[in-house]
Amino acid sequence: MPRGAVGDRRASSLHFFLQPESGTRGRMPREETLKRSIIAALAAAAAPCALAQNQDEAVVVTASRLPQPRSETLQPVTIITAEDIAKAAQQTLVEVLQALGGVEIASNGGFGQPSSVFMRGANSGHTLVLVDGMRIGSATLGTTALENIPLNQIERIEIVPGQLSGLYGSDAIGGVIQIFTRNGKYAPSASVTAGVGTYSTSSVTAGVNRTIGSADFSLSVGYVGSDGFDATKPGAFGHDPDRDGYRNQNFSGKIAYHLDTRNELGVTVFQSDGHTHLDNDPTIDGVNHQTLSAFSVYSSNEITSAWKSLLRAGQGQDKSTTTGVLPSVFATRQPQYTWQNDIKLGPGTAIAGAEYLIQDVTSDSTFAQNQRTIKSAFAGYLGAFGKHDLQANVRVDDNSQFGSHTTGLLGYAYRLTGELRFRVGAGTAFKAPTFNDLYAIDPTGSFTPNPNLRPESSHSKEAGVSYQMRTNRFSATYFDNHIDDLIIFVLTDPATFAGTVQNLESARIRGVELGYQGSFAVLQAYTRVTLQNPVDEATGLMLPRRAKEFSSAGLSKTSGSWTLGGEVVASSARFDQAGEAEGSRMHGYALLNLTASYALDREWSIRARWNNVFDREYELAQNFNTPGSNVFVAIQYQPK
Repeated sequence: MPRGAVGDRRASSLHFFLQPESGTRGRMPREETLKRSIIAALAAAAAPCALAQNQDEAVVVTASRLPQPRSETLQPVTIITAEDIAKAAQQTLVEVLQALGGVEIASNGGFGQPSSVFMRGANSGHTLVLVDGMRIGSATLGTTALENIPLNQIERIEIVPGQLSGLYGSDAIGGVIQIFTRNGKYAPSASVTAGVGTYSTSSVTAGVNRTIGSADFSLSVGYVGSDGFDATKPGAFGHDPDRDGYRNQNFSGKIAYHLDTRNELGVTVFQSDGHTHLDNDPTIDGVNHQTLSAFSVYSSNEITSAWKSLLRAGQGQDKSTTTGVLPSVFATRQPQYTWQNDIKLGPGTAIAGAEYLIQDVTSDSTFAQNQRTIKSAFAGYLGAFGKHDLQANVRVDDNSQFGSHTTGLLGYAYRLTGELRFRVGAGTAFKAPTFNDLYAIDPTGSFTPNPNLRPESSHSKEAGVSYQMRTNRFSATYFDNHIDDLIIFVLTDPATFAGTVQNLESARIRGVELGYQGSFAVLQAYTRVTLQNPVDEATGLMLPRRAKEFSSAGLSKTSGSWTLGGEVVASSARFDQAGEAEGSRMHGYALLNLTASYALDREWSIRARWNNVFDREYELAQNFNTPGSNVFVAIQYQPK
């Protein structure tokens, strides 16, 4: 069965190259368009204007598992808040990650179609995604269904590139994205938002947040629906010339009860229920029903003035059921237990803890094994010594299938002046093969699993500089990542798209990340540019779906009740298949998007977004469509 023919997240369709497929509409602007876009982005980076809010002193936790000001992290952390998401008016999480996070993305067409991200040129399965600290990814695919995480449930996103297995274990070869759902302590007391747009798209969300006595409560619900557009191109396997729609219902809730100022008990819950129409047969309309969920209970305690403890138990789940010509069921259940201790030690904080994770797979397909356990212990230290900052972490993961893996992270920074800071770092990481890659049997015979796969491992180093001048911040990071035994999909029969997965001897990804944000008068802007060389080290050929250059840049202005803005996202050429296979080259593209918002009064506002203003035809993967020029308008009521 050819790649991408089925939207049920099966190995044979969506595991091609270990990431979900992207969409296409046709030819894209040539490379000159991309070059002009990147030059414009770099020019914007040099200009004295940037984002509306200065996030430099915002507190982040993902970079070290400890709360610390963003300006003191040893990695270039990107923060995206609910306010940023609302102002940008994007409709999907991958759009937000691309435009505001500077992350390379892939998507199989419209709403609900499988989507993924690539951080620092690594595979999509090399990005660990957490929701409120919980894993909710698929152990059969090895990725998280970003397309089914709705924006209305998000309070905050922290994006940390780099090898973080020393903190979080398997999967964090390219980086970590942590999503925090709505919180009663920080979110507005209540809000209601409704919107409509192109492709018969509509959405409505509502949330309420209260603090009653010693308890913080939060509840958020939402719905989004779209008739969509044809997900596949004519000639694609299973192409059905219809519109592939999407419906999603979602909710999240939190309760935090403060026993006193030092002790807190809490419950978190999140669920997203999506129905996606897909093309897997010319005459039968297939539908993928996918549910993502996570819940946890926790106890946060300050044992002494120098010792804080966190106990958390919960479960993440990804269940996907597909109807149509190739019906299937794939479900991953991941019970998770964490005990973390933060101990003040000298001028810093030591961290020590243990985790226990079960990955349990159920499916109508037969797996030689359907469960594994991972027992983990971790320790580290984060400290500041005058102008010097230090971070050191080590972690041991005992995988019941692949044995013990020890990974680490080491970072150092020196503040030359109050504005200028240099940093260096190194780390190791690993990822266990997925159950699909090892054992999945494709009924069509077009995918052959490989039970002899070895875990992927990597080691990297990086160096960076950041410069902060009032509200303007510039950062640059050089990274060099070696990945041994990289797992990729390899065609065995190009005529039928049949293939298998195998380990590459070694891949090497070197590059530079440039970032800028700040503000000047009423102007606000941001720029993120990545220049990289992701290649198979043995052949020097590009890894599939990775670009050598990609960027995003935005500029906006507020005047009275109006805020007007524009953004550009751009990418250079990529190859859809491994080894730069003939006929798989995809040209570069550049897209212009516009936004506008108007405050009707203190409680009512209206926002609009116009994507792909010039209706560019572009491709992220062959045989899939992408959105044309489209508009979305929303109105919000938020009582003061």
